[in-house]
Amino acid sequence: MLFPLQYHVEATNYFSSQHLVWQFFSDRTHKKEQLLEFRADLLKNTYKFDPVSETELYAKVSLAKEKLGLDFPVTIYQAQYTEDINASIVYLDNEAHIVFSGKLVQMLTEQELLAILGHELSHVQLYNQLQGKLEVTDRIINAIANHQGSTPAHYETARLFRLYTEVFCDRGAYLVTGDYVPIITALVKIATGLQTVNADGYIKQAEEIFSVDAQTRATGISHPENFIRARAMWLWHTKGAEAEPIIRQMIEGHTSIDELDLFRQQELSLITRDVLLLLFQHQWMQTEQTAALSKQYFSDFDPGGTPDRQLASRVEKLHSTLHDYLAYVLYDFATADKELEDVPLGLAFFLADELKLSKSFANAVKKERKLTDKKTATLKKQVVAEFQKQGALIA
Repeated sequence: MLFPLQYHVEATNYFSSQHLVWQFFSDRTHKKEQLLEFRADLLKNTYKFDPVSETELYAKVSLAKEKLGLDFPVTIYQAQYTEDINASIVYLDNEAHIVFSGKLVQMLTEQELLAILGHELSHVQLYNQLQGKLEVTDRIINAIANHQGSTPAHYETARLFRLYTEVFCDRGAYLVTGDYVPIITALVKIATGLQTVNADGYIKQAEEIFSVDAQTRATGISHPENFIRARAMWLWHTKGAEAEPIIRQMIEGHTSIDELDLFRQQELSLITRDVLLLLFQHQWMQTEQTAALSKQYFSDFDPGGTPDRQLASRVEKLHSTLHDYLAYVLYDFATADKELEDVPLGLAFFLADELKLSKSFANAVKKERKLTDKKTATLKKQVVAEFQKQGALIA
C-alpha cells in the first residue's frame, strides 16, 4: 500500500488554501487544452509502440497496473532526437503516456524495465491520493519549478516536492517488482550508461557517504542524487515506516537561510515572532521606537502575546545561518531606542544565552561594534549587570 509522504500532504494543504491558484489549476478546460497540445507534440517527436507488435512491453504495463491497482489506457513512446537516457509520464484526462528516451529499452533487463514502468505509473498513483488533490498540486509544482519569476522559497518547495515524489515512485516500483535490486540497478544504469551494476555495492557506497558527512542532503531540482534515492529505497525495504524520519533528514537536512522552503519560512516567521514576544515581556522595552520596529517585522504584531515555552529547543535545532539571523533580530531591538542606553543590549545578551544563541549574538555585536573577542566579553558582563541592576529581569 502506497501513502503520500508528509511533504506531499503539507504542500497540498498549503496550495489548496491559495484559492485563486487552486481554482485555475483545477479547471478542466485548462487540463483539456494541455492534453491537446501535448498529444500534438508527442506524435511529432516520438515513435509510438504498437500494443499488437510489442506484446511483452505492454504485458509489463498490465502487470504494473495490476500491482498498483490502476485501470486506465497507457501508451508508450520512444522519443526522437535525444541521446538522454530517461523515462517520463504525462497523465491527462484519465490517459497515461510514458515516454522513453535514449537507449533505455536496450540497456535494461526485463526486471529493470518493469521497475521503470512501475515507477512511472506510480506518479499516477500519487495523483490519485488525497481525493485527487495531489494531481493538482503536482501541476502547480511543475509550473513553479519552470517559472523564472518564482521566489527562492517557492522554488525550494517545488524542489523538495519533486524529490519526495521520486522516492514515492521508487516505492511503487518496489511494490510492482517485489525487489529493491532492479530499482537501484536501473537508476544507476540510466545515470551512468553502464551495462552491469551491483545494487548492494552501490548501497554500501551510499552508506559510506553518510558515515563521512551525516548532514549530506539532496540538492537537485528534479531527481535526488542517486545515492540518496538508493539509500531511501534500502531503508524503506529494511525498516518500513520507521525509516521516514531518516529519509526526511536525507532530503531536507539541516536547512540554511538560503534554502528555506515555504513551510520552513513560515516556521522561522513564528520563531521570530516568539523572540519579539520575549523581548516585549519587559514593559520598558515597549517604546515608540521598538514598537515601530516590530511593525516592520509583523504588521499585526501584538506585544501582549505569550511566547512558546519550547522556543529554546526549536531554535537550537536550526542551522547556524538561522542562528545568525536571530542574533541580528536581537541586536536590531537592542539598539532601536538610544534613550534606553545599554540595558536592552544586556537583555539581548541574556536572551541569547537562554536561546543557545550566545556565539552568534556575540559575533554580531563584535562585528557591528568592531570589537575584539575580549572586549566583547567585557561588554557582555557590563551590560548584563546593568540590565539586572535595573531590576529588569523577570524571574
